[in-house]
Amino acid sequence: MQVQLPNFITYAIPAFFLLIAVEVIYSWIKKAELYRLTDSLTDLSTGVLNRLATLFYLGLTVTIYSFFYDRFALIAWDLNTTRELWVSFTVGFVAFDFLYYWAHRMSHEMNFLWAGHVVHHQSEEFNLTVALRQPAFHQLFTWIFFLPLAILGIHPAVLVAIGEISLIYQFWIHTRTIKTLGPLEWILNTPSHHRVHHGRNPEYIDKNHAGTFIIWDMMFGTFVREKQEPVYGIVKPFRSLNPVWANLHYWQEIWHLMKRCPNTREKLLIWFRSPGYDPANPEARIVIPEVGEPDVRKSKPALAPVGGSSIYSVLWFALVSALVFGFLTFEDSLALPAFAILALWAGWSLVNIGGMLQNLGWWPASETIRLLCSAGLAYWVHLHPDSLEPMPGISWIAPAIYVVSSVSLVYPLRMKSDSEIRRGAAA
Repeated sequence: MQVQLPNFITYAIPAFFLLIAVEVIYSWIKKAELYRLTDSLTDLSTGVLNRLATLFYLGLTVTIYSFFYDRFALIAWDLNTTRELWVSFTVGFVAFDFLYYWAHRMSHEMNFLWAGHVVHHQSEEFNLTVALRQPAFHQLFTWIFFLPLAILGIHPAVLVAIGEISLIYQFWIHTRTIKTLGPLEWILNTPSHHRVHHGRNPEYIDKNHAGTFIIWDMMFGTFVREKQEPVYGIVKPFRSLNPVWANLHYWQEIWHLMKRCPNTREKLLIWFRSPGYDPANPEARIVIPEVGEPDVRKSKPALAPVGGSSIYSVLWFALVSALVFGFLTFEDSLALPAFAILALWAGWSLVNIGGMLQNLGWWPASETIRLLCSAGLAYWVHLHPDSLEPMPGISWIAPAIYVVSSVSLVYPLRMKSDSEIRRGAAA
């Protein structure tokens, strides 16, 4: 049975950015310092990479799920009738949320799952951009938790839609502007409950794993109410603004842990141990360090000063995001080579933005090369517009990218020259 449902995430993105803008304005009016430009751009950059990576492997995971659905489904829902479609969706959503709780909980309790999920917890802020700080590879490992839905007869397209709606629900709970919601606190996952989940206070670690319904945490002993303001982030702070490294750094930590393991058995088991487990002292209890004041580890001010780097990074991030999500609206007809080039170009662009905001020495050269490649690629597309059919507007998008890339070359070249002058003066 063919079931076509819209890509809810792609169509929700404008609403996400509108709500982020509202929260930024609220933060500015109230002087609440809820946002830092560097942190928020990294959050959003990981979100862009998440959407690109997910499209690469979503087909594989859906194919595997479909295999089980076709062979083991116990209920044959008639999705051509509105009633059964809604019943299937409702049953599927509740069951999905239950399984999501366990997938999420295990993602905090097993190293190889935490290696993916850690991306979402790296930020020391808690705002709506953190909701979009999503890992690139995590779903490669968590899809198996949702196979029981195939036995319930939940159609693959319905499952994908449920997952997207669950993610959309979880967007709004990443805020410090809403305190508590009365009786809803006993049923739903709310901003208060989710602030606890993102806290690295010892009493908050590995609590409140719910997606939509907080009742799962209450049932299985992982529920804690918000008592004091959480200190956000991970126990070992992540200081990089590189969205690619954000997805890879914990895999390196697991590798280092493996090298400390005494034998092959322990090297294999370390992937399933809890984060914080020490192979050199396996009997030791994992101790979560105490935290100080909520703002003690943060850079100030909350919003970075408006300067050349800030303006340049925001403009290029906006351009990259617009192009990526514009292309994603035509994902079904986009050829794989074109999609791969888009993903590599977007990743390179976002890594350079992070390098620039951290003022790392390599970024001017990397950005210069990227801009030259961007201009060259845009010129080629302009000469061969059929290569990106059916993208509307490609006849003017390609020349626009060519012009913007060419003009942008002035900035990294100037930064490189200024850096060389400073080094010469220092010598």
